[in-house]
Amino acid sequence: MNAGHQVLVFLNRRGFASTLLCHDCGWTAECKRCDARLTYHQQSACLCCHHCDYRQGVPATCDACGGGQLLYLGQGTQRGESTLEALFPDTPIIRIDRDSTRRKHAMSDYMAEINSGKPCILVGTQMLAKGHHLPHLGLVAILDVDQGLYSPDFRASERMGQLVIQVAGRAGRESRRGTTWIQTHRPDHAWLRQLLDEGYAAFARSLLDERRQANWPPFSRLALLRAQASSVERALAFLAQIPNYGSPPPDVHLLGPVPAPMTRRAGAHRAQLLLMATSPAPLHHYLDRLIPQLSTLPQRSGVRWSLDVDPQDLF
Repeated sequence: MNAGHQVLVFLNRRGFASTLLCHDCGWTAECKRCDARLTYHQQSACLCCHHCDYRQGVPATCDACGGGQLLYLGQGTQRGESTLEALFPDTPIIRIDRDSTRRKHAMSDYMAEINSGKPCILVGTQMLAKGHHLPHLGLVAILDVDQGLYSPDFRASERMGQLVIQVAGRAGRESRRGTTWIQTHRPDHAWLRQLLDEGYAAFARSLLDERRQANWPPFSRLALLRAQASSVERALAFLAQIPNYGSPPPDVHLLGPVPAPMTRRAGAHRAQLLLMATSPAPLHHYLDRLIPQLSTLPQRSGVRWSLDVDPQDLF
């Protein structure tokens, strides 16, 4: 900033704190409609679910034990903005996320200020990672990259690598040289080290080798059958009937049914059945036979189902 450049602090999590925790008993504020914790939003002084948009006020005491030692844990863009304002009181801090850009023309106003070239610190989510030309950025700081290293989703590491490359590419896009800092608790993690030392091509080859061994796409084809009902037992019972109605061919495997990783979402209880095949043809032939039968299954009452072929999200 002393050289007249701009800085981007990237944190792909909006709000102020991701968890409200009672220090006395360990209670956490959870959504009443989802299996998820509520995020504290300081500016609106509320707890919000980022999955169903349920909102409630912030309790003064713990709902479980009545204790008054409530802690705001985790980082969000609002907390990052607040911290940077305290550290750099004379520097404009511009936060860009879904909350700060709700107002009409807010995004265009922010971009006009950024493109003026005046030194400032941007705090943003993935909204800033794609599609924006930021010629005055000299430094990018990526916070908490570790969340992409420990997800159960087999695509999480791929997405982490893509995001790091995309965000890092915001700096130094003109003639000036850019710098990227990455915050991590695991600087020795094999995937992260390979991405930084050998580049994205080598990183992608390693991920492909791992997927080949585990027979994940692109070395197989997937379809995800989701069901939701008033109880997870009803959703599971609906999906459990499927093997009895048109047995799958030998090269199509059914994995499940199991409760969805987030079993309850927006008040509905969810389960899923994963179909895996070695190639598209047998999977599509089996689905062509299966889909007409789903509406005739005995336990279909009260169940909504959907089919996602080549799903990008297993949650």
